[in-house]
Amino acid sequence: MPRRPSRRGARRRATPRSSSASPARKAVIYARVSSREQEREGYSIPAQLDLLRAYAAENNFDVVEEFTDVETAKRTGRTHFNRMLTFLRKKRPNPPAILVEKTDRLYRNLKDWVSVDGIKADVHLVKEGVVLSDDSRSSEKFVHGIKVLMAKNYVDNLSEEVRKGMNHKAAEGHWPSSAPIGYLNRREAGRSYIVPDPERALMIRNLFELYDTGDWSVSRLAKYANEQGLRGKRGGKISPSVVHSVLRNPLYGGRFWWGGELYEGRDPRLIPWELFERVQARLDGHPYTRPQRREFAFTGMMTCGHCGSAITAERKKETYTYYRCAKACDGHRYVREEKISEAFLAHVALLRMPDEVREALTRSLKEQRGIIEEDVRGRMVEAQARVEKYGRLIDAAYEEKLEGRITDDYFREKRTAWERLRTQAAKDIERLTQVSARNLDQGIALLELANNAYDLLSERPALQQRELLDVLFSNSILTGTDIEVEWRNPFDFLASRPDGTPNDEAPPDESEGACSEWSGWQDSNLRPPAPKAGALPDCATPRARPLSTPRQTQHAR
Repeated sequence: MPRRPSRRGARRRATPRSSSASPARKAVIYARVSSREQEREGYSIPAQLDLLRAYAAENNFDVVEEFTDVETAKRTGRTHFNRMLTFLRKKRPNPPAILVEKTDRLYRNLKDWVSVDGIKADVHLVKEGVVLSDDSRSSEKFVHGIKVLMAKNYVDNLSEEVRKGMNHKAAEGHWPSSAPIGYLNRREAGRSYIVPDPERALMIRNLFELYDTGDWSVSRLAKYANEQGLRGKRGGKISPSVVHSVLRNPLYGGRFWWGGELYEGRDPRLIPWELFERVQARLDGHPYTRPQRREFAFTGMMTCGHCGSAITAERKKETYTYYRCAKACDGHRYVREEKISEAFLAHVALLRMPDEVREALTRSLKEQRGIIEEDVRGRMVEAQARVEKYGRLIDAAYEEKLEGRITDDYFREKRTAWERLRTQAAKDIERLTQVSARNLDQGIALLELANNAYDLLSERPALQQRELLDVLFSNSILTGTDIEVEWRNPFDFLASRPDGTPNDEAPPDESEGACSEWSGWQDSNLRPPAPKAGALPDCATPRARPLSTPRQTQHAR
């Protein structure tokens, strides 16, 4: 595009007669009004479109799209403005020109100005007689930037004056913004105020009174409001979040928050303030507002072994608790809570192990802790040495390049390779910093918890057993009076045995006093070392498995 000699020249070229021989240029039209400006100055979308279409026809433009917005331009995010930018970006590297009435119709904030400038599209400001492009003079761009800042200043000043007026109105005790559900905005003698909505005010009061009874939830109130025909400000259905906002709004009780301060309102109130405070207490869940709920120890932990339904509980004579299938299937029966507790404790008893076994496992874990810490330290030193090594190589190669002993291509090739190796070493350091041998301390703590779980649970009432049982089991199935459990990791390993017998029980074919299948024999895997053969009584059968750490057992499997 030829360089424009001056703004006057640009004005003259803004309205040339189209030639039938010249090809039509592509263009998009953008028009915008805001409700405030439209009310004050009489702008209209049709008037802008007529002007821009006439300009396009006169200057041989082929209008491919038209975009219109009825939004303020002081903030980014206008719907059709963003669509126009997306459309223009798809037409790169030769996007269509933008035809707009004047600067403040296109943008009134710096971010939108930068977005349009980054697309590199010609902007025709028809009423200003200016065409902006890459070939425009710096003075023309400077003047255009001043107009953008003036438009932004106008919006900022208008917003400041509006906020000042709203704060003054709030100080007088009147709600200064749009009316919430249940109220309507009125304007008389140059002043605006809110009045009760004759169609919705009674329903809003009804919502407060129903929730105050304690028998209605927010979700149930939302469903009730929709059934009664209550709709939002734009005609949409009432959601639970809208009901919650209504119940939290103090304006209905005669007060309102504005600018971080609570004002005593002078507008008509829909409910007494005492009713609003009771509703807030119930929403906050104060003890005297919560309905009484019974807590059962094992509900939510078990399912029915016959039909898969949940197991529910019932209190009889305010003393005895029974568990049963929630669907009362053909195979269900009532089971006392004490029987359920005993069944769980029978499974927890499997976690107990002989003192010799527990001490051997603990000693092995502590030995492994030192080995892991020493290994991590060695790897950290080696990785740090690699980082420093490749850094020195890159620096040395750069010096060689500056002195002309190696070419730029060779330097770039070697630097890329060394940077990759140095980055890998840095990642190794980051990974090693996350490896902590202290995790073995957690393993030792879990071992102690598993060994003492039975004693801890047997000393507590059923309601207090739930917390630890949730740690041990993930799912349980109740069939009659029997409970089948699914252990959580790692307790599933501690509770399992090769032949299914507990730690403190012997196989049925062995004599009394026989030891567990976990013998003191040395494992074939000598790392880490196992206890000596005499650690436990020498009475293991030939099929017994040697003592090993959890890691060794997993390896043997």
